[in-house]
Formats: sequence, C-alpha cells, structure tokens
Amino acid sequence: MSRLNFEDERINFTPLILYVDYIHILHREYLIENYENLAPVDVTYLMNIFYNPNCSQKDLSELLFVSESNVTQIIKKLEKNGFITRNPDEKNKSRKILNLTNEGKIIVFKLIKEMYEWEGNFFKDYSPEDVEKFKKMIYDYSQKTIDSLEQFK
Repeated sequence: MSRLNFEDERINFTPLILYVDYIHILHREYLIENYENLAPVDVTYLMNIFYNPNCSQKDLSELLFVSESNVTQIIKKLEKNGFITRNPDEKNKSRKILNLTNEGKIIVFKLIKEMYEWEGNFFKDYSPEDVEKFKKMIYDYSQKTIDSLEQFK
C-alpha cells in the first residue's frame, strides 16, 4: 500500500477533510476484508444504536443526517442479520425502538476494541494531553461542520 507523501507545505494547505477521507477509505477497506455480514455503513448504525440505546428510527435518521427510508432499509438488514431488535414503543405503537442484540453488542465491542488498538498504535508517540486535544479538535470540527450544514436547510 502506498503512503501519503506530501511535502510539509502541502500538508498545511491540504483541507483536513481530505485526511479524514483517507482514514475513512482505509477503515472501509478493513471492514470489507474482515467482516463478512457487515457493510461499512452498518458500523455507523450499530455504533450509534450502541451509544443511543432505545432510540427510534427517526432519532437515528436525525443523528446520521439521512432520510427515515434510508434508516429503515439499513435497519431491516441489521435486524435480519441478528444485530438489532425493533420493538414498538409502549407509548406510540407506530414508533419503533432500536436496540442491539447480544450478537450486535459482541460485534460492537469487537469493533471498539479494534478501533482503540488502532488509536493506541497511532497515538503511541503522543502525550495523553496531545491525544485529548486532538480528539477535542476533531469533535469541534465535526460539530462546526454540522452547525454549518444546518444553516443550509
């Protein structure tokens, strides 16, 4: 696999989103090679259900900035593969509540472990303060991106 080979000047002038895209592309390839019944987009859904238990399909569509029909399509597949459950909300029978099954939790825990191992390898030469600052900056970048997109709605 080739490596990025930018001169220092180019590194400073390359938009951050391009680096994020490289990371995403490589993570996607890893998932395709190592998880047979799990598409890369499925990971995003599973992780969001993990971090937001008892969410609805509508909640998930808002979290992921996708249509409810898109969520329904992915959710049906995840349910068929035994990763999630969809149960009617006690208060609103038309609303479906999403949760991970035990198999879904196992996959998510495995993915989180792999992600932390990758991060540990990546951050091994950085101080805990640098790691915390970097993660905070990426979080802020993400939030500001969301905020700027909200302006166009």
